[in-house]
Amino acid sequence: MRGEKKFPGLVPFTRREVHEKIVELLATERRGKLLDVPAGSGALAGRLQRMGFDVSCCDIQPSLFAAKDLTVQFGDMNKRLPYRAKGFDYIICLDGIEHTESPFNTIREFGRILKGGGKLFLSIPNFLNIERRFRFLLRGTFSKIPSHDAVRDFWKGDLSMAHLNSLGYPLLKFIMEHYGFRILGLEMDCKKPRMNFFRPIVWIIRLCGHFTSKKRRELYRLDETLMDEIIMGGNTLIIVAEKVA
Repeated sequence: MRGEKKFPGLVPFTRREVHEKIVELLATERRGKLLDVPAGSGALAGRLQRMGFDVSCCDIQPSLFAAKDLTVQFGDMNKRLPYRAKGFDYIICLDGIEHTESPFNTIREFGRILKGGGKLFLSIPNFLNIERRFRFLLRGTFSKIPSHDAVRDFWKGDLSMAHLNSLGYPLLKFIMEHYGFRILGLEMDCKKPRMNFFRPIVWIIRLCGHFTSKKRRELYRLDETLMDEIIMGGNTLIIVAEKVA
């Protein structure tokens, strides 16, 4: 889901730390059928295949795929994915859902094609860490807004290249639970040392959260968004979820 000129060959289209974390998380899982979407160049899919998983790959830009011994199918996460219901034990979706026009459809499709008890490993930009919260205070947006020139000239009109939604964890959790997922855990890609500069402010925010009513904490998912994995987290948040049988 990235530009050919900028990302040639078998290179990760997301942060390498995210790939390493996914490999670490899957190392202890039983082997099974796994879908990588968006697969990008296939850098992660190739690693997972060598680990013993039966890997399928899907992307809106199949021309970018470069992994040997694997094939890729065209798929648009805004629409119906080209797979039968309950066909996968695992789905990997790294830095993809923020590029969709319809994240609700994406999660609904994941719920359709994942087996009961299957696991979804999904990463998003960590829009709710304390650093990004300050950026929002100063700029009024969590993410850069793409220029029309870039969409027209560099991306050739393909909006899937841009961050189309700033989907934070609370709303994403709501969507996932609505379509039959249960959150198992949260992981960060890596720690950012400069985040320690904000720690005194985080203490104040957590103190305010402590005196918030239980109902409001539940409504705003404060017990989770004030965890280190989110508020003190890195650039990327990794969510591990299970499809309820």
